[in-house]
Amino acid sequence: MSAVFTQLRGKLKQVNPFYRLNAALKGYFQGLEAARSLSWYKREAERSGIQCFEGAPLFCALKERLKTRAKQRWPCSPGNLHIFLAYAVSNWESILPKVLAPFGRVTVFDWRRSGFDDRAADWLNRRDLMNATMLNAFCRANQEQPVDIVVGYLSGHNTSPQTLKRMAEGGAAIYNFCWDDKLHFPGKPFGGRYPTTAALASVVDLNLTNSPESLIKYAVHGGLAMFWPEAAHPDHHKPYDLPFDYDVSFAGASYGWRPTFIDKLGRYGIKVECFGNGWPNGPLSDEDMIKLYSRSRINLGFEGVGYSRKLMCLKGRDFEVPMSGGLYLTQNNPDLSLVYDVGREILVYADEADCAKTILDLLNAPERAARIRHAGRERALREHTYEARWKFVFRLSGILE
Repeated sequence: MSAVFTQLRGKLKQVNPFYRLNAALKGYFQGLEAARSLSWYKREAERSGIQCFEGAPLFCALKERLKTRAKQRWPCSPGNLHIFLAYAVSNWESILPKVLAPFGRVTVFDWRRSGFDDRAADWLNRRDLMNATMLNAFCRANQEQPVDIVVGYLSGHNTSPQTLKRMAEGGAAIYNFCWDDKLHFPGKPFGGRYPTTAALASVVDLNLTNSPESLIKYAVHGGLAMFWPEAAHPDHHKPYDLPFDYDVSFAGASYGWRPTFIDKLGRYGIKVECFGNGWPNGPLSDEDMIKLYSRSRINLGFEGVGYSRKLMCLKGRDFEVPMSGGLYLTQNNPDLSLVYDVGREILVYADEADCAKTILDLLNAPERAARIRHAGRERALREHTYEARWKFVFRLSGILE
């Protein structure tokens, strides 16, 4: 019976009105869940007298936490650090060894390449073995050359807090980043612990998040956290000398309210060429996607989390498109003003009508569009490279000169 229901639901989603209703309901409830969760964290912090450190107090607390590590090896000059990188590659993560290379030796542990699939049905039966393998890899690296820093793209789903404790006992500073902590946080326990970064917050020396409002969540779970958004790499995300083939394009999956938004733009006379899973064009290779930014007069973005339009977070394309020399027009996420001069370096829209008007204005003002492209790229190159992100963290932690 459940299989029949699943098939019926899939067919209903293909009928436009049913799909739109389904997406709208999911978005509403996801927004409600996130709001309730954040409200609980704020109340819990106030009830427990928990402080959320930022700025100088944060780095004072971090240096105090790290003062017994590294046996006086720090601060080091750039190029002399040993970094242990723990992660799994799905797509963009493959660039991480390259962005950390300027700081010194990078020892990589990719559990999927080591034969462990955290997406498999039997993952819970193999998780402890993966953690033992990862810890052994760390210990070998630490014997060859003392590890200064562990950089992780980790969560409770894949990593045990005890594993990170052992690495810290080995003298390393532990940094973990997460760009998906607004929704389903801390999550339902999986195998005895939260599947999100909440499970690791207290054993990580500095939790890095792209959401300023999530800082309080890590504090409640006993961790230090810093606003640390996505970035891009200038050798990878770069302009191409190509003619414009599209007035407006979008690269990303088709789900939630995105198809409805694109459809409404069409009613305003705006054709958006879409690429990605679920669109007729299908996905592009990474290189072709970057070239698309140069082939498009305007590159469209969405900031919504999951199915919600109101719940927003910064995205990778917020930095990849401008660094690649593309003109970027995206949803009006207040967090964008923390990283760009909105209106001069990138542009934002409030809804479909506002987006359509902005597109038409830009198409009629090519010189203005060129100025925005240039300003956005200059800002991205100046402040939004991964090297700049990590250099800031390592220096203020007292690890890098």
